[in-house]
Amino acid sequence: MSAATPGLAQVTVDLHALQALPERPANPPSPRPASPAVSRVPAPAAPAPIAPSATARATPAPPSATAVTPPPSASAIAPTSPLPAMPETEPDTAMINPITPPGPPAGSPPPPPPPVSDKAATTAAPTTSGLRLTFAPGQSDLSPDSTAAIRQLTGSASLGDSATFNILAYAPGTPDDPSTARRVSLSRAMAVRSALVANGVPSARIFVRALGAQYGDGPPDRADLTIEGTGDQATQK
Repeated sequence: MSAATPGLAQVTVDLHALQALPERPANPPSPRPASPAVSRVPAPAAPAPIAPSATARATPAPPSATAVTPPPSASAIAPTSPLPAMPETEPDTAMINPITPPGPPAGSPPPPPPPVSDKAATTAAPTTSGLRLTFAPGQSDLSPDSTAAIRQLTGSASLGDSATFNILAYAPGTPDDPSTARRVSLSRAMAVRSALVANGVPSARIFVRALGAQYGDGPPDRADLTIEGTGDQATQK
């Protein structure tokens, strides 16, 4: 196989036509539009980063509105104990005997005797709840008959171990000297109290009130002895 033969070309240049063309400057500078003057303002300095305080770090983030607390599991709920069943039958009632107040300690001296005088004009009359003792004006001693009436009252079989004895004593007086009436009424109440203690009534079950001239509708010179208890109402036989 033979090598390819190169092609030939002939160029004809008219020198007279080239000389008739106007001359141009070689590479003329292209004009640029004048840019307006721009004042350059320095950019503001970026603020320094603020370190978070200890309070901000310790404050927890608030819970989101969409957070839902899961319900407690069945094992976390403590089972409630069932209510005790009511008894079907009524329980038996226990009977407790009343307790007798202790008497004076062994070896103690006996109580002093009540003030009894043969000259005293004191009388005793039974009432629905005890005795009414009437004294002579200015006197506070008991007569033998009134002392016997008190002894008979305390020995009554209808008295219970829890019976209490109330003594209300009175005496006439004047508004100018009320202390004398209270003093005489107190002497009468203590005379009746001494008679009760001498007949075995514990002093803790005796209550005394000296009311002086506040005698009401009854006799002014008197002492009312009443008995109250849980058993049958005690009255004079």
